[in-house]
Amino acid sequence: MNAILFPMKVHAVKLEYRRLALEKMPHGYFSDWRGKKTVFITYDPEMPKANTRRARRLSLSSKRGKLYSEKINEYLHLKAEYDALLTSWKAMYSFAPPRVKFPIKQFSDPHKMNNEFFEQAADRCGSYVPDNPTVSDHGDLKSKNELMGADLLKLMDIPFKYETEVYLPAVDETINPDYLVNFYEIDRCAYLEILGMNDKVDYTLRTATKVTGFSKELYRPGREVIYVHVYDRNNFDRDYFVSQVLSAFNDMIPDSALDWEILSQVV
Repeated sequence: MNAILFPMKVHAVKLEYRRLALEKMPHGYFSDWRGKKTVFITYDPEMPKANTRRARRLSLSSKRGKLYSEKINEYLHLKAEYDALLTSWKAMYSFAPPRVKFPIKQFSDPHKMNNEFFEQAADRCGSYVPDNPTVSDHGDLKSKNELMGADLLKLMDIPFKYETEVYLPAVDETINPDYLVNFYEIDRCAYLEILGMNDKVDYTLRTATKVTGFSKELYRPGREVIYVHVYDRNNFDRDYFVSQVLSAFNDMIPDSALDWEILSQVV
């Protein structure tokens, strides 16, 4: 599929989340100094004298150098993400991205499905083991559709857990949703279900029970649960999957979270 194009609010949130994180991190780069591999620190609140003109040098073989090596690697990784997002924004829009008011004031969240909820959820709770599991970098999955979904979530930088567990009292069923996805930038997560194999009666009945249970327990489509319908199990629609996930992400961001009063800023 083509490169991921984020909806405007998602794009703005991802940019601002990283910009703010970068402000709090030590800045620097790696190079050689007198034959030794060295990390150069150009900004750090704990090193007030360090700047781009007078970078602090630390040998990678030293204890402190190893510590800062991890910090600078993290900085460079996040900086690359930010630069790519900013380049993409400039290519799409003729105006600067808005500031975002963190923490974002959320819509009603009846099940408290936030980052803490995601971190505490146990995964791989399902008991069914297929005869021919789909082996992947994400672990063994039940189908190729689940693998393609997992790969796309990784491509979108959306952390997920596979087959967590939720009890639905309204139908007296404990189910294992395909994924629990984490929109960490906005402190929200949601269950994600790939619904397919409509030609199988048992599967169709289980799907109906699951959807009914979610509805009766006030798990709202596009909020606490995201449905992706696969009408042809042999033709997984990647663009449709991405659009369903990102549309939910975008809709979870209130318009009031974006501050457009700074359009005159220099990007």
